[in-house]
Amino acid sequence: MKNLSKEELLSRLEAINRSNAIIYFDLSGIILGVNSIFLEAMGYKGDEHEEIIGKHHSIFVCENYAKTLEYEKFWDILRSGKYYKGEFERRKRDGSIINLQATYNPIFDDSGKITKIMKVATDITSIVNSKKQIEAINRSTASITFDIDGFILDANTMFLQAMGYKPNEKNQIIGKHHSIFVSYEYSKSDDYKVFWETLKSGKFFEGVFERKKVDGSAIYLQATYNPIVDSKGNVTSVIKIATDITENVNSKNKIDELSKDLQIELDNSKKLKDSIEIEKNNALNDLDVLLKKSQSELIKVIVKCALAVIIGVGIVTTILYWLAMVTGKETQIIGSTWSNMFSVLLTNAFSIVGTIMGIKYATQDGKKQG
Repeated sequence: MKNLSKEELLSRLEAINRSNAIIYFDLSGIILGVNSIFLEAMGYKGDEHEEIIGKHHSIFVCENYAKTLEYEKFWDILRSGKYYKGEFERRKRDGSIINLQATYNPIFDDSGKITKIMKVATDITSIVNSKKQIEAINRSTASITFDIDGFILDANTMFLQAMGYKPNEKNQIIGKHHSIFVSYEYSKSDDYKVFWETLKSGKFFEGVFERKKVDGSAIYLQATYNPIVDSKGNVTSVIKIATDITENVNSKNKIDELSKDLQIELDNSKKLKDSIEIEKNNALNDLDVLLKKSQSELIKVIVKCALAVIIGVGIVTTILYWLAMVTGKETQIIGSTWSNMFSVLLTNAFSIVGTIMGIKYATQDGKKQG
């Protein structure tokens, strides 16, 4: 660098100034100069240099940190001529946090004396936030990373425990294929090949997956398989984020089984009800037939009795009339006797007819009520 001309040095510095956030401090931390990229990164307009020049570096850190021994030591290191690099959390103009990947570089004069400190920084807030999100995911969900061929690159503790491994047994799965988590039959299927070809093409998978734990038992995972791409759009790896829902799936399966059993019982109950209804109707029909038959038989009996009475009266009358003729009694007596007998005959006949009509009426009235 010492052999470079002044023009070359200025040219390189200008190149750095065009692409990086740069700010200059004196040895006590007072701001001497700043470029527009730094201003905009910290929430100022690109031409608001005067807003911060002459102020102390501490305007970019929280008040409590500015009063600590750690902050004082930070500046002591810079004043000693050592450079400082790393990731730094700083405060923007509005108080919000910005994360900078930066180097603090002491600037020396020709005599080797430190004259100022130049800070070159890059805003990495989005990267830091992404890391924090990933860390949060790792704390709350199971995650595992594969290469594009399905071989395991990494896995967090929650994934290991979910699959039946101990937290320190990561080495037992690193380098092995994803197929250790599925059945042998599925690992050899066309569906499984298509699954990985789809991931290689950059498409993600989401759903409920049945997988196999280290002891061979089933586990159900609500998961997403997310292809990771580089700056050129090439898939470099696949990260799976999963939640164990085995208990929920098993509960649902039990509920489904109970629902099926209940439906079967309801169907059986309906069949029994229908069967009872049929038997009841058959019994009523049989009873109706029996009643009709009984009534018919009763009428026949009554008619036979009526006929027997009529015949009996007729026979008795004839006998009396014959006896009268044989004994020579007066026909007046015979006529009187015959008249009495005939009266009995009519009375019985009318009684029989009345009984028959009563039975028919009762039968017809029962049918109307039914």
